[in-house]
Amino acid sequence: MKGITDNLHIARVLVKNVEKLIPKIGGDFQVVKADCWEQVAFAALLAMRSFERGTNHAKTLGGEMLLRLAGTLQIKDAIKNHGAGEGENYLVVFGSGERAKEILAELGLEELPLIDCNKEKSKRFFEKAALVEVL
Repeated sequence: MKGITDNLHIARVLVKNVEKLIPKIGGDFQVVKADCWEQVAFAALLAMRSFERGTNHAKTLGGEMLLRLAGTLQIKDAIKNHGAGEGENYLVVFGSGERAKEILAELGLEELPLIDCNKEKSKRFFEKAALVEVL
């Protein structure tokens, strides 16, 4: 589990039963599909900033993060492209490191090593995620 800030923690996890997981998502955590942890961290930080400024488009931090990750204001498109699915995903916890450990255990998720983005892919993603800021 990587602590990005005191209130943001990211882990790459293996989801074996997404149907069982989806009803539990919400509140202080989200599970998303992405290429690498930097994409997830950037989208999560943008979501947190949008709530601080009152410029959020979604009702929850997790929803806002999905919009930022997808680079769209359409939540159904964001969920379709980056919502939780079977296999490798990223668990994002908006809270303490202890809370992150609790959620991992509660959901029975297997933690995997984090994957870094290649620089060109990161640049394209950062540009796309920032577009939501101006829409």
